[in-house]
Amino acid sequence: MHLNFNIMKRYILPLLTLAGISFLSCERIIPFESDDVNPLITLYSTLQPDSSVEAFVSRSIGILDQSEPILINSAQVWAEDSNGNFLDSLTFIGLGIYRSTNLSGIEGGKYEIHAAYENLPSVYGSATIPNIPAEGAVDSLDAVEGNFGGPGPSSQPYLSYSFEIIDDGEPGYYFIEAYERLRGTTTIPNYPLEIETDDPYVTGSGFGLNQYKQRVEISNELFLGGSHVLNFRIYQWDFNGMEVLFKLKKVDDATFFYERSLDQFKRANGNPFTQPVSVYSNVLDGLGVVSAEAFRWILP
Repeated sequence: MHLNFNIMKRYILPLLTLAGISFLSCERIIPFESDDVNPLITLYSTLQPDSSVEAFVSRSIGILDQSEPILINSAQVWAEDSNGNFLDSLTFIGLGIYRSTNLSGIEGGKYEIHAAYENLPSVYGSATIPNIPAEGAVDSLDAVEGNFGGPGPSSQPYLSYSFEIIDDGEPGYYFIEAYERLRGTTTIPNYPLEIETDDPYVTGSGFGLNQYKQRVEISNELFLGGSHVLNFRIYQWDFNGMEVLFKLKKVDDATFFYERSLDQFKRANGNPFTQPVSVYSNVLDGLGVVSAEAFRWILP
């Protein structure tokens, strides 16, 4: 799965604010400045097994600048291994996206993504690609018709599942998402479903407590190298015409902290009574995130 246009949707919001609000960048806080007096390269890359190495490159803008992020179409972008050996150059393909034609990610591989442009400081970030998660047992438990009126155990129909995670022993996090597609088709689903769990390992869990969301996040710290079974409720209107698929991701720390901080930023955006939210960054001498994930689709 390539970043292509989806990377624009994922990163356009933090790009508009990275240079002005305070940020986490290698545990540094960048003070607020109304003008972008020291523009930086902003670099994003999500590495995946069996997918071409890609990166999204732009230039930071000030918080008072209402224009779109400044995409860079003539940067030098390349990949190195963990020992600093050159692997391949990434070629510009449009909309700020650079892609390698020869290099694909491999499970367990560690990569450094570098970018340089004119007189701006060169930047880089690194990530290690997790193993593709094993497929544990996923069983349907029951279906509840419910009433109209929105999510919740007494108002919206839901399906219940038990879901087993089999861990590979490498520290990290799992993201579990649920989607639906027309029953009997083989397309990649595009329709996310609300998901809820009462699992004690998941922060804010509990059935009937309005904890439904589009993604469940769980650390493997308490079952490292073992397995863990969660119970889910999936809120779905059409039990017969549509089928549910799960997307199980193993993600690194950078993915987890970036996604968590981005969610918090979205919730706080526009509220003058909340403290400023720092969006996670692990790109040295610049802004952005180089991260890694591996996933599999699971049809119950």
